[in-house]
Amino acid sequence: MTFHHPGVKFVHLLTGRVTYRYGGKLAKLAPGDSPQFNATALHGIDAIEDGPVIYLSVIVTTRE
Repeated sequence: MTFHHPGVKFVHLLTGRVTYRYGGKLAKLAPGDSPQFNATALHGIDAIEDGPVIYLSVIVTTRE
């Protein structure tokens, strides 16, 4: 499942291993990996390589 929304997203993988999609790119994430990116691009977990998966997701948007 992919998402896109305004703001900046920070993901910190705590357990498991995943393939994470960002736009047209795929990245393998392992515990301790922490990507941060512009959330307007399609993004989300593409595949769970090793579970269970626990991660922290923080979204920051600005008010104008």
